[in-house]
Amino acid sequence: MNQSLIRSVWDRAKRRCEYWHMPATAYVSSYHVDHIAARQHGGETSLENPALSCMHCNQRKGPNIAGRDPKTGEIVQLFHPRRDPWGDHFEWNGPDLIGKTQIGRATIQVLGIDDPGFRAVRVALQDEGMHDWD
Repeated sequence: MNQSLIRSVWDRAKRRCEYWHMPATAYVSSYHVDHIAARQHGGETSLENPALSCMHCNQRKGPNIAGRDPKTGEIVQLFHPRRDPWGDHFEWNGPDLIGKTQIGRATIQVLGIDDPGFRAVRVALQDEGMHDWD
């Protein structure tokens, strides 16, 4: 990816992880420009495919494009930041990200957004007054 494309992705994302909206300035881990659809699945390196992702989400997502909804057991697509309105699939309840749809629930599970350690980071940030991910 060239630097112009990387800058465009960061600007479009407003410097937040596009999966859970944590600002890069409030999170200790690095952020990456991630292919939403991995190259091995035909994903292109164009402005429509990359998303800004924290290291946690990037590592957990890997090349996955689908996951299992823990409520229904169905295999569904993961949240796609370019096509899916975030608020249609997710909402915050304090430090807990709630999946409102099959896509939201599957994405939370695959990305491990509700893992206890990851949730503890959000609780600590909230306790420090850095709750800026809505």
